[in-house]
Amino acid sequence: MSVILYSPAIGPVEVEVILKESHSSALGITELPIETGAKITDHAYVEPKKLELEFADCDAADTYMELVRFQEKREPFDILTGLFKYESMLIKDLRAEREQTTSRILKGSALLQEVILVSTAKSQDRDYGGGSEDAQGSGKPKDQETKDRTDGTKDRGDQPTKPNTSILKRHLNPNPAPPDPALGGAPT
Repeated sequence: MSVILYSPAIGPVEVEVILKESHSSALGITELPIETGAKITDHAYVEPKKLELEFADCDAADTYMELVRFQEKREPFDILTGLFKYESMLIKDLRAEREQTTSRILKGSALLQEVILVSTAKSQDRDYGGGSEDAQGSGKPKDQETKDRTDGTKDRGDQPTKPNTSILKRHLNPNPAPPDPALGGAPT
């Protein structure tokens, strides 16, 4: 049996042998339907890379527990394979198999996925010179102005509207019958 002789570790956890590597690199392509039913594409983006490793180790319980503990730490790591050096990976899915003939040997798989880390920055507010106000407002005069404009609308509800009649109809019938409440009209 031949094995892959690159990094025999998943993060900091050493495993005795990597049996199989499965690499995945995908591109996301947006699809927008248009009137005729055809789809147009106007954008593409690189999806996170994925790597599935099948591994074996003779110290079943300890190796599995180390992998689970490392997975739960959620610490990104780099891994070197025979095809590619992956950076900023996490263990997305960890599976282990045991059976009666190999009860002391851990045979399992780990699905690793690239995490795309971003950092956030604060911008300075031009009007107030601040920069770290939260989304609920800072209590400054502009926030009060907005609150005053919006508070008046919440208690209005639906307002009755004038009937939609043309000038000609009003001229031909100057005294229309009152609307019938049973038909959805407002009582007079």
